[in-house]
Amino acid sequence: MTKRKLFAALMGGVLSTAIAFPYVNAAKIDAYRDILLQGSYTIRYENITPPPRVTNRDKMDLFGKNGMSVEKNDYLTNRQRIGIIVGDGEDRYEEVGDGQFNMCRLTKGKEEFYFTKYKKGDKYVYFGTKENKVEANSKNYLSEIVEGQSYGDADVSRLLKAMFPADKKTAGQAVYAYVKGGTLSDGTSYEDYKGIQNGMTSVIRYYFQGQSLTKIASANYHRTPEGSIDGYKCIVRVTEFTSVPDKALLKLPEGVEDVTKRKDKEKK
Repeated sequence: MTKRKLFAALMGGVLSTAIAFPYVNAAKIDAYRDILLQGSYTIRYENITPPPRVTNRDKMDLFGKNGMSVEKNDYLTNRQRIGIIVGDGEDRYEEVGDGQFNMCRLTKGKEEFYFTKYKKGDKYVYFGTKENKVEANSKNYLSEIVEGQSYGDADVSRLLKAMFPADKKTAGQAVYAYVKGGTLSDGTSYEDYKGIQNGMTSVIRYYFQGQSLTKIASANYHRTPEGSIDGYKCIVRVTEFTSVPDKALLKLPEGVEDVTKRKDKEKK
């Protein structure tokens, strides 16, 4: 199915369905929602239709941003991206890039390490404050309260947080309701969900092979004053989504030094 046909299918399915139902407890997506809520997971994905770059660099947020500003990176503009997200309680790892240049964030308790890695020959070179040196920042709890948890880039964060019920969302986040489900001719099953926020309607379709989540497609749209529909789509291929955290990624890469200056009582 082409991207254009996929967008049309998502739009048509929701626009032709008048009723959206609350979350269905027997839905296949529930198992993945529970994995996220329990906080132990490894997720690998490919975002094959990344969002456009944010060009207003002067835009300010009172509380900062909870996550990496992938959409502001010139190199990653209009590139398909691969992502890794690992969670194990308060420890988390996020990585987004194209395999040649990746942005990374490692969270260890109350501290966060931001660094990049790029391919040089057959190995990666890491940069934090300097080559192979990183310095911790204090975790931005206020931003997390406002925005919710981050899962790599902005679109993937939205698609995963859409699984959460209303009582697990931060204020202002769209609440998604089940619309319908079905099975395609190749045996792939799907579940459709719909949410509305600030005049923008979001339709998400989760695809499954058996019980395994394999792809997520979404269309965000709104009606213009002239009555036409305008919006954008996003397609994410899910290559891994398990409840087992890859703990090898929950520590700084080999050869990378933590040069954070801590008070004696804060030293690890």
